[in-house]
Amino acid sequence: MVHEWELEKVKDWTTNEIKNRIWAAVDCRQPVPGCVSVEALRVALVNRGEEPVGYHNT
Repeated sequence: MVHEWELEKVKDWTTNEIKNRIWAAVDCRQPVPGCVSVEALRVALVNRGEEPVGYHNT
């Protein structure tokens, strides 16, 4: 479940920032700034018209 506050927090992040933070969270086990979930980052990508697949997909 993605919370609205998570999507609000990442709205100003670039698409590359979102993808890199997903990669860091999944591959390097680094926390996403602001306690945002990886699922929220994927939803943000979909909302921007991006496919949530590739190196950051789990």
